Formats: sequence, structure tokens, C-alpha cells
Amino acid sequence: MIGIVIPLKRLALAKSRLATLLDPAARQRLVATLATHVIATAQQVAARQPVPVHVWLVSADPVIAMLARAMNIGYLPDQHEELNAALTAAQMRLQAGGAQAIVIIAGDLPFITPTDITMLIDALNEVDLALAPDQNQTGTNALALRLPTTFPFTFGPDSATRHLSNATRLGLRTRLINTPTLAFDLDDGERLQQYYQRAGCCGVSA
Repeated sequence: MIGIVIPLKRLALAKSRLATLLDPAARQRLVATLATHVIATAQQVAARQPVPVHVWLVSADPVIAMLARAMNIGYLPDQHEELNAALTAAQMRLQAGGAQAIVIIAGDLPFITPTDITMLIDALNEVDLALAPDQNQTGTNALALRLPTTFPFTFGPDSATRHLSNATRLGLRTRLINTPTLAFDLDDGERLQQYYQRAGCCGVSA
């Protein structure tokens, strides 16, 4: 079994970097739209895999729990409200349930494709860790990891470097997965404008 885990902040806290461009209601709608796309893409991959693949949302927000139910996927309550602790708890639960791998995908990747996720999963046939960095090659937008493992999650600033360093320390075989659609996330006004342009929507004024 493979677990695809999509962590999401509370909607009221999400996309705070875009506060000067979007009001709170618009930010929450954007987060829900992006998350729905990532979930639907993961579900497409799950339906095509030769082994069972289960998709989970991890969040402390009851609205996100409702989204999980609406899309017929699993929900793991975030009892820590700290990303790395929540992901570690999710990993331990999947590991205890006999999962062979965990795939963690950021919930704000507007252009992620089934091919992107399949590449992450397929890489684990040859390596222990597959990592997709962001556009700046500093953050981690997605990570696939063979289980069981003691690998520590260190999401946050410069997480790609820290994840790769920990993999080296543990002797894990690693592979970087670089695609434009995996690398593109929405963390600033410039990328938000690019998203609107590519999605065929009207842009926002800076």
C-alpha cells in the first residue's frame, strides 16, 4: 500500500503571504481550489496504480475534514498544528498499517499532473527517497519515501537541502524530480499572477 498525504493549514491561516493581494475569503477560496486540484490529481494516480494507493488530507481544520469526506478520501486530524510533527504522525500511522511508501504533496501546486505523482512513485523502485524541489530549489514541494524509515521531516525554509542532507546521513539512495508543474507553487504575488494568466483568469493588481 502507498499513502499519498496532502497537508493543509487551517483555512484562516493559509496563504498569509498573499494578504496584500487577496482578502481572507478570496484566499480561502484559492486554497480550496488548489487543494481540490491536488486531491483530484492524486485520485487519478491512485486509480491507475497496480498496488492500493490511499489519499489522505492532514489538517486541524474541520472544513478540510469536510472536504476530505466530500471527495471520498481519508482524513488525519493534525493534533500538533506543526507541519513536521503532523507528517511524522501520519507516517507512523501509515507505517503501522503496513504501507510500503508515503508520498507527501504540498496542497498548493496548481499545475501538478498525474505524471508528476507517478514519477515520484516509480522512482521508489530504484531509490529510497524522491524529492521535488520548488522553483528556487530550496523548498520541498513533494517527497516520496520508502517505508519503514527513521527519516526525519524538516519542511520549512531550505528544506530541500536539509532533507537531502538527512538522506545522505542515513545512507538513503535519493533522486531529484524536477518538472515545471511540480516546481510551481503559489507563495507570492508574481506566481499568483502567473497562475491566473495560465489558468485563463483575470489577474490581480500588485
